[in-house]
Amino acid sequence: MTQDLEADRAEVVERSETGRFELDFPGGQAFAVYRSEGDRIVVTHTEVPPAFNGRGIGSQLAEGIFRIARASGRRVVPRCSFVVAWAHRHPDYRDVLA
Repeated sequence: MTQDLEADRAEVVERSETGRFELDFPGGQAFAVYRSEGDRIVVTHTEVPPAFNGRGIGSQLAEGIFRIARASGRRVVPRCSFVVAWAHRHPDYRDVLA
C-alpha cells in the first residue's frame, strides 16, 4: 500500500482553537491556516511536507475544507493560491465559494 492510499483514508479535522485544518497521514501532516469571518472561512495558507508534494495530499486537504464548510453551512474564501487553483478545477464545490 502506498502512502497516497493511506492518506486517502485520513480525515481532515478543523482545529478552530488554532485556526487550522489538519490532515494527518503516515509520515507527516498537511495543514491549512484560516480565520473565521462570520459564516466565512478565509483560507490564507496551505502546507504539505515537501517529501509528499505531488501525491494528492494537498487536494485531499482542500476537498476536506470544502466538505466541512458545506456541512456546516459556511463558505470558503480562498486567499491561498493552491486553494484558489483547486477550487477552479472543482466546479462541483462552486456553491461553497464566498
